[in-house]
Amino acid sequence: MTSEIKSIARPLLIGFFGTAAFFAAQPAFAQESERDRELSGYTLGGVAMIPEYEGSSDQQYLPLVGGEVRLGERYVALEGTAIRLNFIESRSFELGPVANVTFGRDRKIEAADVARLGKIGDAFEVGAFAAARLPDLLTDDDELRLSAQALRDVSDTHDGWTYEASLRYRLQPSARLGLSAETSMRFADDAYAGRYFSVTADGAALSGLPAYRASGGIKDVGASLTATYAISDKWFLAAQGGYRRLLGDFADSPVVDRAGSADQWSGAIGIGFRF
Repeated sequence: MTSEIKSIARPLLIGFFGTAAFFAAQPAFAQESERDRELSGYTLGGVAMIPEYEGSSDQQYLPLVGGEVRLGERYVALEGTAIRLNFIESRSFELGPVANVTFGRDRKIEAADVARLGKIGDAFEVGAFAAARLPDLLTDDDELRLSAQALRDVSDTHDGWTYEASLRYRLQPSARLGLSAETSMRFADDAYAGRYFSVTADGAALSGLPAYRASGGIKDVGASLTATYAISDKWFLAAQGGYRRLLGDFADSPVVDRAGSADQWSGAIGIGFRF
């Protein structure tokens, strides 16, 4: 990808950050109607607020875009910064490939000392995911979903592995309102930790931050809450708030502890259209 294309694609892809929970929380009555159609889907647009970089205490506002195309239970969806394909026709299980972008750091961030560590390019990752779904668990309109995924960098940016496990519960309190709560835990290996959270001796001399060597492990835990409201059969509003807490070596890194924050907040609001 050329630098010109990346400069355009980056803010759009970052905007996907808030869409994952939106996909989960659409009202159940709409999902039921979609199962009766051969092809269905939706698009979503709005604005998202995310940290400037992983571990930053500063926020940035960016476009929120996303969507999904579904054929029965099979689908292609933009979830977070990931493109996910489920090729299993089942209400109980999902399985398929996933491609993801992990964004690096540029020299325009507010934290001048971190900026002096140098630019880190975007990482392009590929892997697989699996999920188990329990529909109609407590009511006729709720669902519990347990999922896991593994990703490997293929862009020579961090050359590492990341893993994620999540648990999501969705319900429909009314005909138009959908709610979703999700909690997750993410892991990263030594290569990932070293690339984004370590400070080399040369980096310490340039930035004023102390030298530090980060090791892999549990990277963070997080939770999010999403609400959607159907304003018509086609249009819906969505709002999401999320929080993640960096842990272990990731939280202790000077990039986070001295120049940023282990508390990572995000939010998004948008309007969607079903087709």
